[in-house]
Amino acid sequence: MTAPSRGTLWLEAWAEAGDSTAVRWIRRLLIAGMAWLIIGMAVMPAGVSYNPSKAYQVLLALTMWLPTLVLIAMRPRRLLEFCKLPLMPWAIALLVWGWISLSWSHAPHRGDEAARNLSVLLFLIACQWVFGGNEVRTRWLLTGCSFVFAAMAVVNMVSFALHPPTDGRLIGIGVMANANLAAAGMGAALIWLWPWRVEHWGWLVAKWMAISVLALFVLLTFTRSAWGALFAALMAMVVCRGDRRAWIYAGVICLLGALGVGLGFEVLMERGWSLRPQIFAKSLEMFLQHPLRGLGQGTPFTIEAGNETLDHAHNMFAQLVIELGAPALLLWVGIWLALGWRAWRHRRDELGLLVFGLWVFASVAVQFDLPHLLDSPRPGWLITWLPLALSTLLGRRAMRPT
Repeated sequence: MTAPSRGTLWLEAWAEAGDSTAVRWIRRLLIAGMAWLIIGMAVMPAGVSYNPSKAYQVLLALTMWLPTLVLIAMRPRRLLEFCKLPLMPWAIALLVWGWISLSWSHAPHRGDEAARNLSVLLFLIACQWVFGGNEVRTRWLLTGCSFVFAAMAVVNMVSFALHPPTDGRLIGIGVMANANLAAAGMGAALIWLWPWRVEHWGWLVAKWMAISVLALFVLLTFTRSAWGALFAALMAMVVCRGDRRAWIYAGVICLLGALGVGLGFEVLMERGWSLRPQIFAKSLEMFLQHPLRGLGQGTPFTIEAGNETLDHAHNMFAQLVIELGAPALLLWVGIWLALGWRAWRHRRDELGLLVFGLWVFASVAVQFDLPHLLDSPRPGWLITWLPLALSTLLGRRAMRPT
């Protein structure tokens, strides 16, 4: 076999360099897409039932879904590497089971349901290129989004003061135009800010001002599950620090929590259990009717509780087992417990502490609200799929250069 000529080697080197340059540009587009996925939730209007608007989805497709598919085509080996990452095989199995369930589902738009699972998969893959092993980029992206959320929280609180809603609960706009969804999104943004150590006093002041605004927003939503979830998450993150300052912070959080309960005791007791025990009992009955396969992803159903008729189970695990049966529940419970253990093992790292905080927050919040796991980009993604994606970066020095 003859040795390649110098010209051939030069062309091969030029092609490889061009490919790497293209990958770098696409990664920058993905970073913008990730920022848009998060920020767009707080600034864009929504469709019916808090569905993301078409403008939001189109821009997301151009900046995240399409670039991710292009990168997969350019670097197919990276897709195989993704499938070997911790917990990803089980997450893929859950998404595949959702696709299979569409064969017996009565969803009005099966194509939309299939696309939702695909968007989750592309999101998990995109996170590997967006965050990689670059903690600085991860930090600036998440904190930047938190500051935008804090700014929108101020705007929403001003609107709330000028035009208070009839139920007296603060909401956002778009997919966050619901007190429970807004509390979850703003609570996640608070947790993204909390673990990072800041040296410069100006950034330190900005960080704590943003945290205060976000905490006040969550308080004014009067979403009790978010209150409990945020309290548990902050306490868990503080205690993980383990030093003397951590116990001071823990005492302050307990004091503020007690003060909040005291001031809002009537509100806490006014709505009672909000029919949650009755809803759970009805959900269990529906599960026992189809324990193995479930109703199929996206199949509409109703739950009669008290004098209300609901179209979801108000609990993520119950919703999942109703739609996809016991196999999906076992998969997700296994994924979720393994995610918590992985985050706990890396709690000494700032990113590990952030993932652990999101895990604790979500573990409480989804018991009462945010029932949909396999859905279009919503605030629920920020406390379920995002920490799962970030967990794959724990313990990794850096991704292989792309």
